[in-house]
Amino acid sequence: MKSRRRVNSTVMRLILSMKEILLVATLILVGGFFQSTDAQCLKYWPAVVTVTGTLGSHVFAGPPNYESIKRGDRKERAIILRLVVPRCTTPNDPPQGLDDPETNIREMQLVVTKSAHWKTVERRLGKRVVVTGTLFNAHTGHHRTKVLIDVTNIRAAA
Repeated sequence: MKSRRRVNSTVMRLILSMKEILLVATLILVGGFFQSTDAQCLKYWPAVVTVTGTLGSHVFAGPPNYESIKRGDRKERAIILRLVVPRCTTPNDPPQGLDDPETNIREMQLVVTKSAHWKTVERRLGKRVVVTGTLFNAHTGHHRTKVLIDVTNIRAAA
């Protein structure tokens, strides 16, 4: 009777282990599916993209050294969009210079050139917006995120 209990106990542990392995494998497959569909990579300029996120205003150290406001660098304000869903970018084919592939993009700096867009930015700070524009990679000390968006339209998110 004791040996039968030992065998049953061993079989039950083996079945539980197999169920755990199956559950983990299922979660990995399902997670990979949702990640690939939700986080489709964005294209760089000249493609026009639309992203959604929350607007923020951040002050960074600017010229001359881009290191410390306390040690004399000028304050530089940047408008940063914190994305609802992390994204990735795909380079152009053929690559055009400011289009390096990036992954896990959670923030984008906005390049705002129109006064009407600035008015929307000021009214929507701390709120969710939908931004349309073209993407490019950071390439100067004034660029505060890996990827920036040159804004062609900005509006309140629904």
